[in-house]
Amino acid sequence: MPWNWMQIRLHPPTPGKAGYGEAAVGKGGLTYQEARHEVHGVLLAMAQLPVPTAAAYAKAADLWSRGVPDNVLAAGLLVSRVYEYGRLPGETADRAAHVLMEEFSMNTTGEPHRVILSASSPGGHSKP
Repeated sequence: MPWNWMQIRLHPPTPGKAGYGEAAVGKGGLTYQEARHEVHGVLLAMAQLPVPTAAAYAKAADLWSRGVPDNVLAAGLLVSRVYEYGRLPGETADRAAHVLMEEFSMNTTGEPHRVILSASSPGGHSKP
């Protein structure tokens, strides 16, 4: 089965505006190690940014490189994971990511569809 990765950037609620999650999703078709490597690369890149959360991303990259579980790793307001897909007929990397993000949304906010796909998120891609 192929693997993919995703990262969800959380945007906390502000007065008058609900919080939401913005997800970057890999293109899929990866091996398990390739998916983990891509997450590590994004975390390393974010650790180099001149932002207050850079140290959290550096720590997350270090933990990821030491084999932290694949399910979920948070660094500041960024949640990373790798996932396997294709077990269901016609299941694509994007469709599996969408289902996982809806589950994440329900578990964290109690509301569905609060996570959006974005090509502008780190590692995001546009649909062809």
